[in-house]
Order: sequence, then structure tokens, then C-alpha cells
Amino acid sequence: MQPMAAYQPQPKFLDKYGAYAFSKWLMVGVVLIVIGAMFGQVTDLVGAPNPADYDDPTKYAEEQFSHEKLGTSLDAFASMLQSIGIGLIGYALLREANDGDAHHTAVRVTAVITGVLLIANVAAANITLL
Repeated sequence: MQPMAAYQPQPKFLDKYGAYAFSKWLMVGVVLIVIGAMFGQVTDLVGAPNPADYDDPTKYAEEQFSHEKLGTSLDAFASMLQSIGIGLIGYALLREANDGDAHHTAVRVTAVITGVLLIANVAAANITLL
């Protein structure tokens, strides 16, 4: 047996703990979607600034602006996490349909259609026609 390069895992390791497993990619995608949904709720937990806490209207306006920017930033981050999660699930479906010879053809076709729809949804999310 030839020695492997330092950066490559042994074949027996890849067979047992391969980088791709449908359930692994599916769970990572679901976890990213849930984490993204949680990030979207952070600003609701903190709450907007209360006008009764501020004597200076300028300071209140700054805090309100800061709170809105925090909400915008966290919503954008949540959207990115959810898009990555949906993309991973779509990729897992497409790869499983391609590699999974043990499945019935109808299941494989359904997995391809679902995977393409998920990937197309992510790709078309920010496309505008104007």
C-alpha cells in the first residue's frame, strides 16, 4: 500500500466517515435555517428604545436609528443563513437522486425536482425584473 499524502484521509476513513451523507447535509441545512430564524428574533427580544428613558430627543433618535440598523443587519444575516441552509438541502437532494441507486425512479425524479426548486428559489430570491 502506498503512503497517502499528508492532507488526504485514508480510504477506510472516507468509507466510514465520508464527507457526504444525505442525513448529515439535511440536518446541517435544517440547523442553519433554525439558527437564521433565531437571529431574526433577536431585535424583538431586546426591544426598541423606550422614549421615557431619554431626556435628550437627539440621543433617543440615535438609539432608535441604531436599533433599526441592528434589526436590518441581523435580518440580512438570518436571510443568508437560511439561504445557505436551503441550498445545502437542495444540493443533498440532487446528490442523493444522482448517487442513490437503491431508490425507485419516481423517488429519484421527485428528489431532483425538489432540489431544483429549492436551488432555483435561492437563486431567484433577489432577482428583480425592473
